Amino acid sequence: MSVTDVRRCFSGQVAIVTGGSAGIGRDVCTRLAARGARLAIVGRDAGRLERARQESIARGAGPDDVLTLRLDVRDESDMDEMAARSRERFGRIDILVHSAGMLRPAGAGLMRLDQTPPEIWDEVVRTNLRGTYLANRAVLPAMIEQRAGDILNLSSKSGRRGLAFDGPYCASKFGVIGLTEAIAEEVKSFGVRVQVLCPGTFETGVWGQAGPLPRPGNLPPSSRVADAIVFLLSLPRDACIPSPDVEPVCSLAETGWRGGARGGGRSGGRVEIAP
Repeated sequence: MSVTDVRRCFSGQVAIVTGGSAGIGRDVCTRLAARGARLAIVGRDAGRLERARQESIARGAGPDDVLTLRLDVRDESDMDEMAARSRERFGRIDILVHSAGMLRPAGAGLMRLDQTPPEIWDEVVRTNLRGTYLANRAVLPAMIEQRAGDILNLSSKSGRRGLAFDGPYCASKFGVIGLTEAIAEEVKSFGVRVQVLCPGTFETGVWGQAGPLPRPGNLPPSSRVADAIVFLLSLPRDACIPSPDVEPVCSLAETGWRGGARGGGRSGGRVEIAP
């Protein structure tokens, strides 16, 4: 594929990226901007949103082709506003990359389920699962009307194999996979493709919420996950990879991460990324 072909890969398409102000979401924004997409970047921090906007413009987006939206995925009215303002600005919605999520609330430590207060459970599930539901629900009417669209939701390897002391996170990410698969079946006849990606352990902002767990070294950056997301969105419209994993090539056992075990339970395709 030539440089020109890469640049035009998403030319003119309108992409909403939740959690787009940092981490994986911001990396997705810069990659889509470099490929010609118009962007609605959704986040909760005004300063981070502006930095993401400037980075997207630096990668090739026009100043008028980047809309920043300071909104909360947990709020129904905010997600409805996200869809409405994106359509008002750009006239359509072609892509939703839903990457907003959390491991645990700030200050919350490792807890068994019997030690987990309901408010912590609710905050994690509201962000990760309710947020996915609300964001998908908000954009689907536009995509169904167009009879075309792409949704990619971000789950986790913890959505396949439960991890001790993070029950709320695992439950919510298992839920994201099931919800995505259900939506995909509901809307495929309208020309809307709905996919889910399950990242393994990469160098992302989630480590700021990991508490006392040992932090692995030598991990690939979050941009590797963004590369996988763009690859999935670039597939021909009549194809998808069902619920793929994306993992580092390096062994987590070698980094000191406890267990170092790979997956278990259900598994779709796997894409391995080198550091």
